[in-house]
Amino acid sequence: MALTNVEIVDVATKGRGLLANKKFETGQLVLRQQPYAYVVMSAHADAVCHYCLASPPPDKQAKPLAKCTACKYARYCSKECQKKAWPDHKPECSAMQRVNPGKPVDQTRLVARILWRKQKDAESGAKQLVEIETLEDHLDKRNKEEKDALDEKVYSFGDYFTYDEMPESDQEMLHLFATIDCNAVGLNDHRNLQAIGVGIFPVASLLNHDCNANCVAMNNGTKLEIRALRKIEKDEELCICYVDCLNTTEQRKEKLMSQYYFDCKCQMCEDGHEIESLKHGLVREDMKEESIKYINQFSKDMLKRIQNTKDKQNWERMSNQALGTLAQQDCVISDTHVLKIAVLNHAVEVQSYLRRQDSALEFARRVADAYEKLLPPVHPTLGMYFMRLGILQWQLQQNETATKTLGKSASIISKTFGEDHPVFVELLGLIKQCRMESYMSKNAQRQFRLAKKKAGLGLPSV
Repeated sequence: MALTNVEIVDVATKGRGLLANKKFETGQLVLRQQPYAYVVMSAHADAVCHYCLASPPPDKQAKPLAKCTACKYARYCSKECQKKAWPDHKPECSAMQRVNPGKPVDQTRLVARILWRKQKDAESGAKQLVEIETLEDHLDKRNKEEKDALDEKVYSFGDYFTYDEMPESDQEMLHLFATIDCNAVGLNDHRNLQAIGVGIFPVASLLNHDCNANCVAMNNGTKLEIRALRKIEKDEELCICYVDCLNTTEQRKEKLMSQYYFDCKCQMCEDGHEIESLKHGLVREDMKEESIKYINQFSKDMLKRIQNTKDKQNWERMSNQALGTLAQQDCVISDTHVLKIAVLNHAVEVQSYLRRQDSALEFARRVADAYEKLLPPVHPTLGMYFMRLGILQWQLQQNETATKTLGKSASIISKTFGEDHPVFVELLGLIKQCRMESYMSKNAQRQFRLAKKKAGLGLPSV
């Protein structure tokens, strides 16, 4: 793969990185890459095509995914996908039959696919622009417990791959498993709601981290696309955010150290960016210290209880807990406080599930307002949340307002996901539906509203 828009360079204190070879406008595609290897996560193996990652619609009349008749594990949405997948699935099919009825962990399956890909490249003489062997593994920074966990994965790998075919060097195997920890990318479903697969993209792996990133990485099916979040100048380093930028500096630093083994020294972390103060925002500046300490601990305790109640699917109790927590938080901390945003999001979810869209919309507006203060004007999280807010407005037959909100979402998502992404295509359909309904009679609109309210939004699977 030749690089035209970017250049691989050595970046001081960071190792290798990617540099822009030209100017990029906001939303412009910087890099597109197919995975070197990828797998569907075991948790979604029965519901997702193992080649294109598509899942059948929830319609009962929809054609179910076809199962591989040999291993009984892989699923495909069409004969065409099954045929295209066969070169990569052939060795995997034998491996799955070897360990049947056991199921190897996702990391084992991905490492195996990497090794099979390396074998294929060696046979064909193919050369990769960035070799897997050169990716960072941070093995020298792992503690004993982490190294023991890696050793265990290597030890059991031969059951799946066969010991005769395994590389002779344990160090090579340790490198591969450690590389996945630091470089693998989650592949989301077509609605970008949850990760359903994981892949390794060697060139994209060279993108360094910045908490105020100028790029975003989003998958469209199996391919990974890097787009500009703002204007980027020629010779500017291209960076993405490895963690949730809505987290506090302390949370981000902890996550980056525990998973990627470095202490972030970006400007946002070092200079105490003004947005960081909003994440600890108070209702008034003169709040007593004991009140702040109390509400922070109370919020953390209640978030654990709310999640536990959600896991037990006790929706009424979850609703009462979320609303009760917010009543206490409203007296002390602002809506941009990270602990309050977490509770507000729980409130939106559970009120939507209980078909209380009016209440859900009230909380969703507050979350959207907070996100606008905390996030850059072009950011995938902001775009997706405007979409959620617009859907709630549409459910309540606020078609004119919904059209405007969904339009704001579309403007952002077109830049962060691309106009050929299923999320953007679905969004355009929603906008068209809103406009169509706005011309209906009052009685027809009432009927639509009742049907939507009955349908609800539903909670994500737990």
